[in-house]
This record gives sequence, C-alpha cells and structure tokens, in this order.
Amino acid sequence: MRLILDTNLWSDIGDEAVAPEFDDLVRQRGLEILVPPSILVEVCRLSVPELRDPIIRALAIGPRRRLATEAESESAELVAEVRRLRPAWMRKTPDTAKVHSLNAFWTKKVWRTALADSQRIYNYEVGSRRLHEDLMKDQKDQRKQLLETNFAMRPLTALEVREGTAGFGREAEGWPSEPVEAWRMSCYELFWHQLVTIAGRSVLTKEDATFADWVGAYVDLRALRHARSDFLRFWAYEVDLASMPRNWIRWAVNLLQATEKVTGGNPSDEQHSSYLVDADYFLTADRRYAAILEAVREDAPFEMAKTIVVAGDRERSVLGRICLALGTVDSGDTGHVVDC
Repeated sequence: MRLILDTNLWSDIGDEAVAPEFDDLVRQRGLEILVPPSILVEVCRLSVPELRDPIIRALAIGPRRRLATEAESESAELVAEVRRLRPAWMRKTPDTAKVHSLNAFWTKKVWRTALADSQRIYNYEVGSRRLHEDLMKDQKDQRKQLLETNFAMRPLTALEVREGTAGFGREAEGWPSEPVEAWRMSCYELFWHQLVTIAGRSVLTKEDATFADWVGAYVDLRALRHARSDFLRFWAYEVDLASMPRNWIRWAVNLLQATEKVTGGNPSDEQHSSYLVDADYFLTADRRYAAILEAVREDAPFEMAKTIVVAGDRERSVLGRICLALGTVDSGDTGHVVDC
C-alpha cells in the first residue's frame, strides 16, 4: 500500500521523536512511504531550526521513496502531448544533461542540503515569499469573483468557460467563440505565462523559470513563442485529459480552494495534490483539505489516491492516530489493515 503523509503528520512525527517507531511500523506492515519534495520545502519554511530539523530527518531518513518534483511530472505530461500532437515543436536534440541535473537536484541534492543546513533552503524560501503572496492574492480575487457570480462548481468535468467569463483569467488572443472546458483554458494560460512570459524575462527579473527549464529541455520554446494561436488550439481542443491527470488535479484543487476561506497553506496544498496519482492513500489531519481532495477524486475521470483523515488530537500519539486511521481502510479494497 503506497502512502503519502501530509506535512502536519510529518510535523507530529518529528515533534514526538518517533521516526524510528514509525519506520518499524512501515517495515512490519509492508507499507511504501512516498515523500514529495513539495512537503520537504514546506517544512523548510519553518522559521525555527530546532523545530524543522527533526521533521526533516523524519522525512529524509528511513524506508522512503523520494518522488520527482511536481514541476518535472507536470511538465512531462505536456511534453508527451506536444510530442504526440505537435512534433514540429520538439527540439531536434533533447537537453538530457539539463534534465539529469534538475532531477538530481530535486531527488538528491535538495535532501542532502536540508539535512546538512536547512537554513540555506529557509533563506531561499523567504526570498521567494513574493510568489507565495501573489498566488494567494490571485486565489482571493478568484474567490471574490466566484462569490459574485454564484458559479456552480460541480461536477468539475462539466465546467466550461467562454470569452470574458469572470473568474477565469485574462482574455487570450484568438479565444474560441464557443465554450471550452475550464481546465483547458486555465492550463493554457498557466503554461503560456511560464514558458513564454516568464522564460523571456527571467534573465533580467531572476524569476523562477522551473517549468521553462523542464519543458524547454525537450520543446523548442522559440517555436512555441511564435505559435500562440496554435498553442491555444492545442490546449482548447486537442490535449487528452487522460494524459494530464496532475495538471487537472492542481487546477481542480486550486478552484475548489477558492470556495473556502483562502489560507496561507493553500499554495503548498495545491502542490502536494499533484502527487495523488502516485499513491493509494493520502493521510492528513486537515479536514478541510481532505474534503477538497475527496471532492476532486469524486469528479476525476481517472484514478487518484483516496484521502484518509487522521485525528488531530495531540493528546494521543501520532502513531496511534495513524494506526487508527489506517484501521478504517477496507481490507477487501487494499489487503492491508493496520492493527496497532
């Protein structure tokens, strides 16, 4: 059974210094623990080293499988569709050295750095705070527009937008006259912004060009830059939803987050959601987040992890609470029931 634990549970494991006992449980029950780098980065944003370092050690040491960063996996979905639908946009020679370097950083170097000197990552994240604040502002604006229009959100697969629809971003050049699935237009705007706008100015602004790095290792971004209308058609009509589960999940989570009070943890929670296609179960003590993820899972046209709520009562040990939550898993569905 493949599990991902939310940051709140790793925090309790670190705070209670029970990582060795947790590792014993993992081995005894044959569990596979997946650790996304987005959770490591969220932990590294804690300002007090004495609090964050034990959590980092719990995350990084033991029977864990470190996942590739969500930017790599989401970019890979786009690259695969470009290769299938627009082979002329592909680079003649992929920059495999860049891919290897980026992957090594996110699966190895960032973890080593966090273990050796987490303050370095903390300092970097503090310096990148503006991006976090911009994401929250965008979501607050989206929430305001959704409340004003009383927009019906479910089912997510039925949401469509047309030119000028409030709450769904800017009008694009050549926007289709007929309604288009909302997730498609959102992804079009996101990737055009990342691959063209940010990529074109990042040398001067020092903005994070992560998506341009990943996609640009395979796709000729110069060719894409001169094909805006075709890139719009590519997203609006041709991309296969079944080939874009991570990108669809992030869109859906971001949208449903805007139906609730916007909190500082929303950007990180949206990042974590990208990994739910990798696991069987996602464990969290955040009931609000769990409700959003389950709503997304109910509407998703593909398989993704089921979310299990772990009690947040700190009077009971975190291992006891995890065991209790896993004990509710239907043994006929998974073959594993944890008995602690």
